[in-house]
Formats: sequence, structure tokens, C-alpha cells
Amino acid sequence: MHRANITSLDHDSREILRIHKQWWKANVGLDMAAMQACFPSGNALSMFNRNGYNYFGVDELTKVWEHYAKGPSRLIQTVAVLRLVVSSDIAWLLCELKYRRVAPVSEGHWEPADTDQVFGSKATEIYHRDDGNGRPDWKMWHFHSSALQPDGESRPAFDDEAPVDQLGHSPYGPPLTYTYTLEGHAGQASLEDGIPPS
Repeated sequence: MHRANITSLDHDSREILRIHKQWWKANVGLDMAAMQACFPSGNALSMFNRNGYNYFGVDELTKVWEHYAKGPSRLIQTVAVLRLVVSSDIAWLLCELKYRRVAPVSEGHWEPADTDQVFGSKATEIYHRDDGNGRPDWKMWHFHSSALQPDGESRPAFDDEAPVDQLGHSPYGPPLTYTYTLEGHAGQASLEDGIPPS
């Protein structure tokens, strides 16, 4: 079993991180083709989405993205990888992220309609060295996301200090952190300062 040291990764770990980053980058701007390439064919994918619903197979996920593409895009997103474990043909990854949307969400979406609000999520990703057709290519077979804990609040039963609020805080060492910005908006917004006036 390999527990990834972010500063020294083997080939499998680097390939899993490549797919992981491709998935999260695709979420900024909803790049359908890049998203679809992360998952196995057919109905092999299972997704427990942050919106509270479950989706099965890349075709269902594509339909969901087509629905959300009618609303505002993520303007900026920072992801922190807490842990990556690879064992033979199976791997799992833990991450947290924060993102800001470009505009208020429309009626019926699952997030509050607030122009300048940062949203937080945490996710577990499970990878299998199988493309859904039996070829030994790493793909994300399961994804589970939920809301990040509120800033400034301690976990029940714990008197947590400030570091728990830091993105990627864990007992596993420093996280691997990276940021994506919507194409054409580089340098125009941050998670801390919000969206500047036009």
C-alpha cells in the first residue's frame, strides 16, 4: 500500500492526481469532454452529489451538467488534497475545496442565491484501474461530496482551534493545494476579496 507523500509520487499516484485535477478543473466552466474522460464507460460510475442526489453513469452526470450549465459558472476554485492511498488496482483520495460563483444562482438550484458567497465542499474519490471496458486505465468509479463544515465552528465533542478552518487541515501532513479560475477571468477575483466591481 502506498500512502502518497505529495513531494514524491509514483506513476500511479501521479496519474490519479492528473485525473483528479482534470475533474476539478472541468468543474470551473463545466468542460463536458474533460469531465467525461475522468470516468468509466457505461453505468459504472456512482456519484453521491453535493446536491443530495445520486447519479449513475457518465451519461446521467452529463445530463446533470447540461442542466447546471444554464446557470452561473464557478469563477474561482481552490482544492486541497488531504490524502491519497493507492493499493494495487484501487485508490482513494480525500479533498476539500472552496469556490465562488460568478452570479446568483437561479430559482431551483441547491445553493443560496447570493452573488458574493464562497461555498465549501469536501469529497471522497475512489479510483479503479479499469476504464469500464476492461482496459487497465485509471478512472474515477465513485465520487461522494458534501458541504464543508462552517468556518469558525468546532466539531461536536471537540474544542477545535483555528487550524480546523484552514482548507486541507488534517493529521496527514500539508495538503497539495491548487486553484483554477474561469477562463478569461484570471486575476479578477479571489476567494478572500470577492468579485471586484465592473
